[in-house]
Amino acid sequence: MDTRTDERTTAAAADPVSAPARVLVYLPEGMADWEVGYLMSALRQHDVTERAAELTTATATGQAVVSMGGLTVSPTAALADIVDERFDALVLCGGTSWYDDDDNDNNNNDDDNNNDDNNAAANREVLDLAGRCKATGTLVAAICGAVDALGRAGLLDDVEHTGNDLGQLERWPGYRGSARFVREPHAVSGVTPSGGVLVTAGSWAPTDFAAAVLAELGALSATRAATWLRFWRDRDAAAIYELFVAEDSSAGGR
Repeated sequence: MDTRTDERTTAAAADPVSAPARVLVYLPEGMADWEVGYLMSALRQHDVTERAAELTTATATGQAVVSMGGLTVSPTAALADIVDERFDALVLCGGTSWYDDDDNDNNNNDDDNNNDDNNAAANREVLDLAGRCKATGTLVAAICGAVDALGRAGLLDDVEHTGNDLGQLERWPGYRGSARFVREPHAVSGVTPSGGVLVTAGSWAPTDFAAAVLAELGALSATRAATWLRFWRDRDAAAIYELFVAEDSSAGGR
């Protein structure tokens, strides 16, 4: 997790929030199984987190998608049914279909191109939503291929970010954010012009990605997020007990 996140006080951490965090997780076709698993499971662990969460998973059509690992994943909603609802965070999982527009240029198979066209159109809808969320200060979080998609859409040009590779981002004509790219091996929480936050990470950093989002939502304090990372990223078994002990002590004081 980007250490600069710990140095500033986020709005969520500064003001205790009793209402559950409403989190929308978008699952593209060919979703990367591992990239949102840590975050989603942590948000459901209300015995560890300091703010409850309500998770909604969505695909463009409401139909199941097949993950990179071959799992068939059924969402709770179609994107079109929920775009007007208010969420505290929009999370974009990485996946193969973020690159389908690019694949079309090098593919002569009509059936494959039709599928790619459908996937690309579906993903463009959620990128429009991401742009609206960013403009209104709603937390947006993207990992791996979803970061590339944001860059391609011009949504990274005015905010610090990281990703899989700067050279990959610079391939996209719509990307003008090279000066704000941070060579960070974990996750970066960049402040947007609207005062919101955009969390980005490479494919190898799902734990740092999760910790950054948890901290921004107020689900974990910066200190507890660092302890959570010691367990999941650094394999320090003692850390998980510290989380539960701290939670028990807090509950006892209420």
